[in-house]
Amino acid sequence: MIVAAVVIVMAIATIVEKIHGTTFVSTKIYSTWWFSAIWGILAIASIARIITSGMQKTLTVLTLHISFVVILAGAITTHLTSKKGYLHLRCGETARLYTEQSNNGDMRTATLPFSVKLNDFNIKNYEGTTTHSDYASHLTFSTDGGSTNETVSMNNIAVVEGYRFYQTSFDQDMKGSILTITYDPYGTGITYIGYGLLIVSAILLLLLRTPRIKQLYRQLNGSRVLAIGCLVLMTASTFAKTPVMAREDAEKAERKLIVYNGRVCPLNTLAHDFCLKITGKTSYKGLSAEQLLLSLPMAPEEWSEKPLLKIKNKALKERLGIKTDLARIKDFYENDGRYKLDILLNEQMNKAEEDQDKKLVRSIYDVDEQISLINAAVTGKLIEPYKGNNPPSETRISAEILYNQQPFTVVGAFMILAGILIIVIAMASPPALSRREGAGERKDKSQKAKDFSPFIFHCSFFILFIISAFQLAVFLLRWYVSGNIPLSNGYETMAFVSLSTSLLTLLAIWMLRKQPFVCNTVTIGGLMIAGLTLLVAHLSEMSPQITSLMPVLHSPWLTTHVSLIMVSYSLFAFMAVIAGVDLVKRDARLDALNRLMLYPAEIFLTIGIFLGAIWANQSWGTYWSWDPKEVWALISMLIYCVPLHVGSLPVMRKAKVHDIYLIIAFLSILMTYFGVNYLLGGMHSYAGN
Repeated sequence: MIVAAVVIVMAIATIVEKIHGTTFVSTKIYSTWWFSAIWGILAIASIARIITSGMQKTLTVLTLHISFVVILAGAITTHLTSKKGYLHLRCGETARLYTEQSNNGDMRTATLPFSVKLNDFNIKNYEGTTTHSDYASHLTFSTDGGSTNETVSMNNIAVVEGYRFYQTSFDQDMKGSILTITYDPYGTGITYIGYGLLIVSAILLLLLRTPRIKQLYRQLNGSRVLAIGCLVLMTASTFAKTPVMAREDAEKAERKLIVYNGRVCPLNTLAHDFCLKITGKTSYKGLSAEQLLLSLPMAPEEWSEKPLLKIKNKALKERLGIKTDLARIKDFYENDGRYKLDILLNEQMNKAEEDQDKKLVRSIYDVDEQISLINAAVTGKLIEPYKGNNPPSETRISAEILYNQQPFTVVGAFMILAGILIIVIAMASPPALSRREGAGERKDKSQKAKDFSPFIFHCSFFILFIISAFQLAVFLLRWYVSGNIPLSNGYETMAFVSLSTSLLTLLAIWMLRKQPFVCNTVTIGGLMIAGLTLLVAHLSEMSPQITSLMPVLHSPWLTTHVSLIMVSYSLFAFMAVIAGVDLVKRDARLDALNRLMLYPAEIFLTIGIFLGAIWANQSWGTYWSWDPKEVWALISMLIYCVPLHVGSLPVMRKAKVHDIYLIIAFLSILMTYFGVNYLLGGMHSYAGN
C-alpha cells in the first residue's frame, strides 16, 4: 500500500508539473514535509520487512534491500543539510558572495569561504561548424592555503573545500559565466554508499542465484536461460524534358563536404534527408537524391510544375484540391499569387481553440517546411560548404554514404512478417506446442502429424541471426559515422531497443531450443517487438538524422546509463508478450520464464536509473531533480518490484494474476518512454528530436 501511495503521488505530480510548472510542483509537492514523510514511512516499512522476513539468510537480498534504505537516508540528509546556489561572474571579476536557493525556492545572499575569479570564458565548437560542443570557464580559487586555477566545463566540475562548481549558462556576449554551486558534505557520501551497495548486490544476485532463482531454473527443466528474455530493389522510370544534373556529376558531388545539422558530412546525407522529407522516398522517378537536390536550381520554373511534395494529411489535400499522390509547388498558390497555406492557417487561427483542426494545422506547418526547403535548395542557401581545415577521413565519408542506404523500415516489416509466418507454421505443428502429452502419446501423434519444431527452430535462428547481424552492423556504422555511441535521442534509443531485443531473442531461442513451445513463443514475441520498435522509430515523428551531441552528453555515463535502461525495456516488452500468450495457453514454463526474466529486467532498470543519478550529480550538481522522465522511471521500478515479493504477496504466486499484472505494468514503461516525451516534456524528453 505504501508503494502504491508513492507511485500515485509521483504520477499525479508529473501531471501537476505539466499544468502549473516545475517551480510549483517542486515547492508544493517534492519539497514538502509530507512527501518526505511518505518516503520515510517506506524506509521504516522496508526495515521492518528486513527484520521480520528472515531475508538476512541470503546476504545479497539483504544487502540489496539495505541499499535502498541507505539511499533514502542519503536523500533526506541532502535535503536537510545541503546548500545550492548560483554565481554570476564577468571576465576579470572576483567574488565571494553568491545567491543561495532554499528548498522552498526562496533566494538569499550567502558567502563562500574563499574567493572565485573568472579569468576567461570560451565556447568550443565542432570543427568547421557553429554548433557548440562545450562551454568552459577558466577560474582562479583563492583560499587560505593559496590559489589554484581550475577549468569548469560540461561534465568537468571543480571541487574546492567541499563546494562543487558546475558550468550552467553564460552571457550572450560570452564575457560572463553562470555557475551552479552545491555544498553537500554528508548526503552525497551516504547516497553513493547506497548506490555502491545496490549495484554490487544486484550483480551478485544474478551471478550467485538465490534459492528462488534456482527454483525457477528447475521449472524450466534445467534450461540455461540467461536473463532475457533485405534489401528492396527500386525500379526507376526515365525523367525527360526538365533539365537535370547528369548522374555521373551527381555521384561526384555526393562526397562534397558540407555543414549540415551542426556537423560536417558529405552532400549525400543532406540529399538523402532532403529527398525523403520532400517526396517520402530516397529517390525520385529514376533520379538519385543528389540529382534532385542539385537539379532544382537549374530550372526552378519547370520544377514548380513537377509533382514533388508528399502530403500525408488527406484533409489538407482535399482543401488544396490535390488529387494526385504528389503535389506541385504551383498547387500551393492562387492565380493572384496568394499563398494557400497562409489562407488555410489564418482560417484555423481565427477559430476558437477547441474548434481548430490540430492535425490540419500541424500538417500545414509540415508542408510549409517542405516548401521552404525547396526554396532554399533553389536559391542555393540550403547547402553550406565546409571551410574548415580538419575534414573527416575518406573512410568515414564512405561509411556515412553507405549508412544512408540502409532499408530500415523494410527490415522492421520483414521481422513482423517472419513472426506471423512462424505463428502459422507453429499452429500447424501440434507436437511442438503441446506440453501435457506423455511420451507414448507424443510418439503416436508424431506418426500422424509431422513435427515441424526442428524446422521452426532452424529457420527462426537463421532469420534472427541475419537480422541481428544486420542491425548490429548498422548500429556500429552509425557509431563510427557520428563519432558518438548512438543512444542520445528518441530514434537512436528505439533502434537500440530493437537491436537488443533481436540479440536477446537470438540468445533465448538457442538456450531454449530443447523446449519448442517456449522457444517458439519467445521467437515470435522477439520478432514482433523488434520489428515494431524499428518501424516506430522510422515511421513516427522521431528523426533518424545524425546530429551533433549536446555538450552535456559528452560523458562516458551515457553509454551505461541508457543501454542498461533500454535493455530492461526490451525485457519488459518480452514479458508482456509472453504473459499475453500464457493467458491464452496456460504453460508453467512460460510463467517461470517471465518470473526469471523479471530479475535482470528490474536490476538493469534500477542500476541504469542510479547510474544516471550519479551522472546528473557530475553534470549539474544534483543526483535527483524530479524531472518527469526520472519520476516515471522510478515509478516503473517500483511497479515491477511488486511481483518480485511473492513471499509477502501470495496473490502474485497465481500465474493468471502475475500475467495480468505484467501486461498492465508495461503501460508504465510506455508512459516512461512515449508518454513523457510527447505529453509531459522535461529535460529528458526526446520529442524535440
